[in-house]
Formats: sequence, structure tokens, C-alpha cells
Amino acid sequence: IRGLVTCFWTVVGAYLVSLLFSHYERSGEYLSSSLGSVIFSRANDLILSDLVLVLSTCFVVPFVRVMWVGRWQPKCLDPRLPRSMGFQAVAEVGWLACWYLWQGTRGWPWAQRCFFALHTVVNWMKVHSYLSSNRQLAAKLRTYNELVSEKGAESRRDGALIAALDADLRPYTVRFPANLTLGNYALFQLCPALVYELEYPRTEKIRWGYVAEKLAGTAGIFFVFYIVVAHLVIPHLERMPETGILVATLHLMGPMATCWLLFFFITFDSIANGFAELTRFADRRFYDDWWNARGLDEFSRKWNRPVHMFLARHIYMPVRQSWKARKTVPASVAAMAATFFFSSILHELTIVVACHRWNHGLFFFFQMMQIPIIMYSDKIPWFRDQHALRNWCFWLAMVIFQPLLLCMY
Repeated sequence: IRGLVTCFWTVVGAYLVSLLFSHYERSGEYLSSSLGSVIFSRANDLILSDLVLVLSTCFVVPFVRVMWVGRWQPKCLDPRLPRSMGFQAVAEVGWLACWYLWQGTRGWPWAQRCFFALHTVVNWMKVHSYLSSNRQLAAKLRTYNELVSEKGAESRRDGALIAALDADLRPYTVRFPANLTLGNYALFQLCPALVYELEYPRTEKIRWGYVAEKLAGTAGIFFVFYIVVAHLVIPHLERMPETGILVATLHLMGPMATCWLLFFFITFDSIANGFAELTRFADRRFYDDWWNARGLDEFSRKWNRPVHMFLARHIYMPVRQSWKARKTVPASVAAMAATFFFSSILHELTIVVACHRWNHGLFFFFQMMQIPIIMYSDKIPWFRDQHALRNWCFWLAMVIFQPLLLCMY
């Protein structure tokens, strides 16, 4: 596969050289500087705001200690009660609204807004996972302490339950609540993971040559991304009022598919692996073979595993476990619908904040339409077994609908 990758990037490089030369013949300059002025304008303000954003997430450590683990523990703050989830939700929504409002007051260009909106969502996922995981552990710790303190704790049933709770509180070497430190949270914040664990598998040492390779790859892919957006995407968007949405969509199918692939490479192959190496994070399975996906459900599971694991842990499994069995709506269907609904709301909110425009929930509608498509495509016998045809339909939908949504927004 290495030779194929080398061939691919060589062809991409040759195409970019010809693209830059053609731009020089038309305008007298090799590289368009209009996008660069947008990206790097008010860079100091963006960097400082992003740093404060990350540091502000540290409130979760004292929040957990005071609310659920500290010595002052009234019954109203019992982590086993539903109201504890309400306190957590208020804290999360308040934090998220604060930073979304902050972004709205800065007057940043679209590039800064997109980056800050995405990073805000990523940090909110980390905050939610940290609070939810430790709230569940705090509930188990309460139950464990109560069982140990009772006189009948020596019974066989209570003994087995105590052993199970103790195993949950100490999955590896660190036992809850010894993990509630700023150092432990800082490691979670830097690790390329969105689901909190008391400990992660670690490598023995940092390979600095590998880090340099990923850093160079990030810079190279960003340069290619810049050229594609500046020379192939923005000109067609600027001419869209004259040409129309349909013509602009046809022009943008190739460039948008290229941008999407470049975004995948720079995020999961370069940045995620670079941070994983710096933190000695051993689990490098950030994606599966999503290019072989036979439908949108398989693609959503494989192309972004950190987000998939977050949705599976904090949305899908809780809904499935709490859903009461009904003949008309199975628990698996209800959990899938809830997961897609949450994901659609989050995507729509991020786009609205980044673009400062609400297009009547268009993205939400298209993403929710995936549910009936997934359900009925599996019920058609001749189509269910056509793996190559389903993969081709998936790619066709990705190539067409991404530039169409971009033009509509």
C-alpha cells in the first residue's frame, strides 16, 4: 500500500503544480493570498481565546469533587439520583452557551468561526464524558461504601456485588476517586480520545522522529488544503449568485470531495497520531475501513471512531438499556434514532454558530432522513446483498450532497 500512497501524493503534487502555474498565467501570482488574509487575521485573538477555552474545562475536576465525592455530601447531591444529572446538564449547557456567545461577540471571519466552533464541540464532549463517567463511578462508590458498612455485608449476594463494584472502581491500577486530579484530567485533555477512562494503554516512549513526520504531514496537507479551497472552491462560491446553485454544485463536487479527504487525513492520520505519540497513547485505531462502507450507518461507525465511541457510550447504550420493550419500537431502533437525533442537533448547532446563519434546519433534516434510508435499504433483498453497488451509491451520495449543502448554506 505504501507504493500506492506514494503514487497518489505524487499525482496530487503534479496536479497542484499545474494548478498554480495556470493561476499565475491568469493573475500574475502563483498563490492566491485572499484566503491567507482571512485565515491569519486576528490570529492572536483566536489563539488566546482557544487557550482560555481549553483551560476553562478544568472546572470539571473541582465540580466532581465538591458535588459528588467531597466530605460535604447532602442527600440532594447523591449521584444516584436523577437530579444529579440535572446539575451536570446545567453546568454543561452554561459552559457551552458561554463560549458560543463569546464567539458571537468577536467578529471573526468564517475560517476562525469554523475552527473555534468545532473545537468548542470537541471540548464539550470531553467535559460531558468526564462528568458522566465520574458521576457513575461516584454512584458506585456510594453503594460500595454503604454495603461495606452494613452488618449483613458478608452474605454471598452482597459479597459478589461488593467485588463487582470494587472492580469497576479499580479497572487497572488507579482507584476512584484517586483519579480526580488536574494531572489526570490534563492527560485526558491531550489524549486523542473523547471517552474518559481512569487509565489508557500507554506506549513505552515517545518516538520524536514519528512526531516530526506527523508535524510535516500536517503542514503539507494544510498547504494542499489551502490551494484547493483558495483556487477551486471559493471562486465558484463567489460566482454562485450568477451561475446558480446547480452549476456551482457541479463545479464543486471534485474539490469538495478532495477537501473532505484532506480533512480526514490531517485530522485522524496526522494530528490525532501526533498527539497520541506525544501522550504515549497506545490505542491508534481512530478509523476503520470507511471507504468500503455500504451505507451511511456503516460509514458513521467507521470514519470517526472517537466520536462513534462517544455516541455509543453516552447516547446509544443508555437509551437502549433504559428503553422499555415495545412491540412496535425495539430498543435498538429507539437507541439508533436517539443517537441520530442528538448527532443531527449537534451538527446543526455547530453549523449555525460557525456560519451565523440558520437555513431552516436543512442539515438536521438531511441527517435525520438517513434513518428511514438505513432501515428500508436493509429490507430490500436484492439490494442488501449488492455490496459493490451499495458502496458506489454511498460514494455518489457523499460526492453530490456535500457541495449541495455547502451551496445551500
